[in-house]
Amino acid sequence: MKKHKASILAQQSGFTLIELIVVMVISVLLLLISGLGIGTFFRTYKELTAWTKLQQDALNCLNLIKNGVPVGPGSQMEYIGVTNAVTMELTNTTTNVSTGLKITPPSSYDIYKNDYAHFYLYDGAVRCTYIYHGVQAASPLYIFPAKEDLDDIIIDKFKFTKVNPEQNVYVVQVELDARVKTGADRYRMVKFKTKMAKK
Repeated sequence: MKKHKASILAQQSGFTLIELIVVMVISVLLLLISGLGIGTFFRTYKELTAWTKLQQDALNCLNLIKNGVPVGPGSQMEYIGVTNAVTMELTNTTTNVSTGLKITPPSSYDIYKNDYAHFYLYDGAVRCTYIYHGVQAASPLYIFPAKEDLDDIIIDKFKFTKVNPEQNVYVVQVELDARVKTGADRYRMVKFKTKMAKK
């Protein structure tokens, strides 16, 4: 009987301590590699999301300048922009290049002939002040970047260049270069250059 018990015990196999340690080391390495991969994925996702938002916001800025900033209440809302300008004037300049553009919209009333929208770069943001029906906006609008994004987005270039040879401004070229912070000393950049003409 004793011989039978000993043979049963001899046939049983188990894991040695070295085998367990090897399995644990491999498992830890796999977890570390997976963690690094997931971290890289989320960092890349965050960078691409910030860069996409930068592109969208910069394009929205250019579209507002071209098609007009919305002014006026509800159903009486109008737009003041390059496409519906009666006159355009470069500001903050002594040449044909400037950092500001003042647009006078059409008006069927003489009392509103002083209405305007003025797009300009100030304190790291493209802003717009306007007068609509003789009333000036209480504070400038933040066109690009939004006020809450000022810490992350830097505008490197914002300028208007007169394109047409005539004395009055009919066609302007707008250049907008900006970058967004995507990490410690890491930035993603966009550059736009487009021409806009009043109709």
